[in-house]
Amino acid sequence: MVTGSQEGGRGIAVTARVFGTLIFVMPMVFGLSACSDRALDTGLLGAVTGQPSPVSDNTSPIRGMSGERTEYPNLGTVPPRPTDLTTEAQRQEAMDRLAQDRAASRRTKEQTEAIQVPEPLPTPMAVPPRPDLRPGRS
Repeated sequence: MVTGSQEGGRGIAVTARVFGTLIFVMPMVFGLSACSDRALDTGLLGAVTGQPSPVSDNTSPIRGMSGERTEYPNLGTVPPRPTDLTTEAQRQEAMDRLAQDRAASRRTKEQTEAIQVPEPLPTPMAVPPRPDLRPGRS
């Protein structure tokens, strides 16, 4: 005769077995679907559900151009040469300004490092002696 507590225990055991099987089987299903190239195109869920690939199954890595993507530039056209380039004299002037800034920065660093602290820092306290710890003494 099966009592109520035994029926509940069997139900829990069956549920645990089903749940354990799902935990074991689902990673295998998704893992095996990741082995295909289709998973790269449609994602794991699309590979498992069998969604059609947005990329053709053509074995050639070269794909034909279609009118879908217009954001790519046309390589047949060349933009005009830029007209706002700096001259050699302007570049030399900018380099001279940078050299002056570097020299001023180094002077400021030397002046800052030369500043003396007006009073010396306080001396630290002496280290206290070691405590006399012996067993049996309080």
